[in-house]
Amino acid sequence: MPGTLIIGYGNPTRGDDAIGCHAACVLEQYFWNDPDVEVIAAQQLTPEMVDDILQRDFVLFLDASFGDQPGTILRTTVSPEPGPGGFDEPFTPSSLLTAAEQLYGDAPLAMSITMAGWSFDLGQKISQIANRRMPDFIRLAKEAVESHRHRPQARSSVGTK
Repeated sequence: MPGTLIIGYGNPTRGDDAIGCHAACVLEQYFWNDPDVEVIAAQQLTPEMVDDILQRDFVLFLDASFGDQPGTILRTTVSPEPGPGGFDEPFTPSSLLTAAEQLYGDAPLAMSITMAGWSFDLGQKISQIANRRMPDFIRLAKEAVESHRHRPQARSSVGTK
């Protein structure tokens, strides 16, 4: 199994909600010959993805966000949610990591990169703002993967040492 999994997600028929899927498609081409990286583009996060992330050292989630100035890109560390949970819909990066810990006692290191969108209307294309910021978004994703490659191997774990 590749050590890194990139999951870009969002609805491709709702304008800027497609930011994560679009980036995943570009990154799939970039990493196509890299046996250490797998890329998934999905409309939404699903419980089946727990199996996809389980055997990885690092998972990178790519998505659109609301609320910030359109085009704003944020990188955040993703951690399992404290306490019970992990199986509540809608699924989030944190809930998938929580489910991995609850089911298997372990979760990979994870990061989320989001870009604030402008338009999420049905039938719209990605906005000009998102298109202009997409190269920076993709660059940050590539940097996150490369940075992880050069980090000593460490995983989040529950009940193990």
